[in-house]
Amino acid sequence: MKLCSQAILVLILVIFSACSFEGGNEGPLLIFSRDYDFNESQHEWIHGFAEYPAGPDDSTLYQLKYAYTDQVVDSKLTKKSVMLSGKNLNRDLFMFLKKKITGLKPNTDYTLTFTVELASEFEAAFLNAGGSVYLKAGAVDSEPEREIRSGNYVMNIDKGNQETAGTDMTSLGEIVTSGNNNYTLVTRNNAMANSRYVARSNSAGELWLIIGTDSNLEATTTVFYTRINVVFSAS
Repeated sequence: MKLCSQAILVLILVIFSACSFEGGNEGPLLIFSRDYDFNESQHEWIHGFAEYPAGPDDSTLYQLKYAYTDQVVDSKLTKKSVMLSGKNLNRDLFMFLKKKITGLKPNTDYTLTFTVELASEFEAAFLNAGGSVYLKAGAVDSEPEREIRSGNYVMNIDKGNQETAGTDMTSLGEIVTSGNNNYTLVTRNNAMANSRYVARSNSAGELWLIIGTDSNLEATTTVFYTRINVVFSAS
């Protein structure tokens, strides 16, 4: 679903929710959205990398890079974006963004619909020859962080592995483009009925959002996140 269509859907749902209160009684809206356009700012999203060896030189060997930039090589894209890049030497690199959400109803189940726009250069024929890159999204009630286990950086949440979803993250699919190895904007979401994703807020009314790429492609993966939209619907 395009971002503009997503916004229209959100508006309709919010109006419907507001009209459902009888007698004009005030109350919290049960459906709302958070829209993060990275052309405006970085909106306090935090970057990170995991699923690679934790040796002192490994971050250099894996060429891990982050930037908030308006420079996208081989692209007509001119707006600002959040760039993440890494050389996937072990065919398992995970690169992510995370953000804390506050002001939610405490201990409440929220159905979340993610729409993520990013620039990718992964043309289908190239990916099919040696692996793929999968986009994932999720939310947890405490901060998702990497930790060291058995000499490797791993996540403290269940993100699944590559194309497989985990308890804490759902798969939005491959980030394949129809271009010719040039950076092209793609949009992925979990708006389909069979892609329902539910997360429960903590006692302080908080959730941590996490968006990331899970790759089994033995090559350098570089993506430019341009926009993230999340629709929250309280159960």
